[in-house]
Amino acid sequence: MKLKDFFSVKNALPVVLLTMTWLASGCSKENNFTGEEPAAPPVSISFELKTELDSVSPVMLLPDSVFRLEYTAEHVKSVEAVDAPEGWTAKVDETAGNVEVKAGAEAVQKARITLKAVGEDGKEVRKEIDFYCLNSFTDSKGVFVLNEGNMTTENGSLTYITPEGYVIGDAYKKVNGTELGNVAQDMAFCNGKIYVITQNGDENPVGTKFENDGMLIVMNAKTLKKEMALSKNDLPSIDWPTHIAVLDEAHVYVRDNKGIYRLNLQTKEMKFVAGTEKAPKSQFVVMNGKVYTYKPGLIGGILEISPEKDEARKIKFPYTLKLQINETLGIRAADNDEFWVMGFGAGKSSVSRFNISTGKTIQRQISIKPSVGSSGVAFAAKGNELYYADNTTVYRMKFDTNEELAPSSGLEAEEQLCDLNAMDSHAGLMYNGMAVHPVTGYVYINTIKGYAQFTENQIWSFDFSASTDTPVAKYENYTHFPAGFFFAPNN
Repeated sequence: MKLKDFFSVKNALPVVLLTMTWLASGCSKENNFTGEEPAAPPVSISFELKTELDSVSPVMLLPDSVFRLEYTAEHVKSVEAVDAPEGWTAKVDETAGNVEVKAGAEAVQKARITLKAVGEDGKEVRKEIDFYCLNSFTDSKGVFVLNEGNMTTENGSLTYITPEGYVIGDAYKKVNGTELGNVAQDMAFCNGKIYVITQNGDENPVGTKFENDGMLIVMNAKTLKKEMALSKNDLPSIDWPTHIAVLDEAHVYVRDNKGIYRLNLQTKEMKFVAGTEKAPKSQFVVMNGKVYTYKPGLIGGILEISPEKDEARKIKFPYTLKLQINETLGIRAADNDEFWVMGFGAGKSSVSRFNISTGKTIQRQISIKPSVGSSGVAFAAKGNELYYADNTTVYRMKFDTNEELAPSSGLEAEEQLCDLNAMDSHAGLMYNGMAVHPVTGYVYINTIKGYAQFTENQIWSFDFSASTDTPVAKYENYTHFPAGFFFAPNN
């Protein structure tokens, strides 16, 4: 058959039907000839935080302040905050792409905020962010480090280490927005308040003015919020104060170059305490409602100040001691009416347990004359364990109160624990002694590389019952000439 015959009229209909059938079949398989759009392939959800966060520490947040978290979200139907702890809120603004996190004054301190994004495909992505509310500084396991600053350029500051080991470089400034006075020296706790004394206040000895909160600052012990501040002009009688002790608002004792004054914060009246002339540059001891320091010199003893009168009572050391105390290096509370006394005389150093009521004294010799910092801290004690140092070499003596033992038995009981400089060459010298945490028993020590390199520094925390060469924690480059360690009362 010829080709033209094939396309004759009588054969046209079957060909057309065949062609249409083939076309319809092809369209049905490839183009969904039903008229509906083909389903788009599923797209994965994308949900990421834009705000940079510390990978180790939580976000530190003051109470009633807002922290804004920014995020990016693609192919997301919704974003919400879930499981906000008590006292915390997290408000999501999906239009702006952020979350505002806030904690109240009574919020739980540690919080984990979870953000949940639900994708167009129904899948979820969660982001967890840890927060820490700075609404309380009274945990008895926390640690304060008071920093002098620099006499010519820098105010004092108050570093805080939380029980978890997080460090707030200047907690006072973070809370108040202002700074402590120049060359902070000492601090004391009393009746829910913290008292900080600074050497120069708002003006240093050469007349340089500083923007700060003055010479004596009183703050709330829980919140660190400033409650009172006295400038150098408010305390005209004071000359380079170094130490402070507080019994109540009417009995605030301040040691300066002349001696010890009693300040009544209610009236702002100051009175010199008789018998405290040339009182030593050393931390006070508060015991049984009285304030104690020591009398320096060859015929030394303990000075007791009672709130009833502005006059100190001298309690002399016994004259017949086997280890002479011609120079008192420091004192610490031992027990009711008993003190630890670090002394030196006739070429020998000693630790004595001295009862101020009976005069009973038990002595133990030690091998070194301990380093005493400008803060007057010569040693630290917890229970019958005493810690002291020869620059960066740390010693411990477990004081045996057996009266039949000779004083020289202390030499056998003494242990050399570690040399911090051997552990870290940047720990060039110990600065202002050490302290033992009254709750944990950890020993805290401040070191700096040198006076010119003071910004290279270390805060050491040791559990010497577990290890003498590995610290529990080591915090670097937080201090600025540390004045000492302080711990909230364990009430």
